[in-house]
Formats: sequence, structure tokens, C-alpha cells
Amino acid sequence: MDEKKLIEQKIFNDTSSYQNIMNIPHQHSKRHLPMNQMDRASQFAPFGALEGFKDLIKEKSDLYIRKKYTSAEDEIKIKQQLKYLQEHHLLVDVNYFNDESGYYEHLKGFLQKIDWKKGKVYFEENSVVILNIRSIKLKNP
Repeated sequence: MDEKKLIEQKIFNDTSSYQNIMNIPHQHSKRHLPMNQMDRASQFAPFGALEGFKDLIKEKSDLYIRKKYTSAEDEIKIKQQLKYLQEHHLLVDVNYFNDESGYYEHLKGFLQKIDWKKGKVYFEENSVVILNIRSIKLKNP
């Protein structure tokens, strides 16, 4: 047995300090009735909210398998392009990762607004998370 197991066994299996109370019979309350099984089980109901959470995380992570994360240099380049597009109203083709479908998609349009705090770029009808953008190319109108 390894040292960790021996220490755990010594700590958790040593009941010598509890010998004085080991054989005392359980005393039932004179004021309160014993809790029924259903009420006892409902104490743990809040943890039921987490049921299915593992499956949800797995489902979402499966979508992100195809995502290629950009390098720091590419992120800087994309942010510079976005700042340029704020000043110049140009038609662009944005290649971005759609986190709902799990695939890369193209979006053609004019930049409307950038929300740096939320990390989103808004076009005519769509919004894209800045970190999901792979590339921005200018298009001829």
C-alpha cells in the first residue's frame, strides 16, 4: 500500500477516540417526530438542478471540436481591421466560427457597431463574437 493510503486508513479507520460513545443507543427526539423518507430525500432536491448538466457540457464541447483558435498575432490583426472598418464603411466578408452550428461560416455585410466590452461585432442582421472571427476580407460592392 502506498503512503497516502496508509495515512488515510490511519486517519479515517481509527475510531479509538470515539469508544466512549460507540455503544450508546440512539436517542430519538421527544419534541420532534422522525422525518419521513420523502422529506429526507427532498433536502437534496437542489442538486437535481445539475442533472443533465454534464450532457449539456458534452454537447457544447462537441460543437467546439472543429474550432481553430487564433494566435495572438491574428487577434491583433483582426482587431486592427475592425478599428479600420469603424472609420471606413466598406463591404466585408467575415469568416467566423458559428458556435450554434459548430462550423465556420461566411458573413457578407457592412459593419454597424463594435461593442468592445461584450466582445461582439454587429452587422446589418447578425452579430459575431470577435474571438470567433478567423479572417476579414474586403469585398468589392
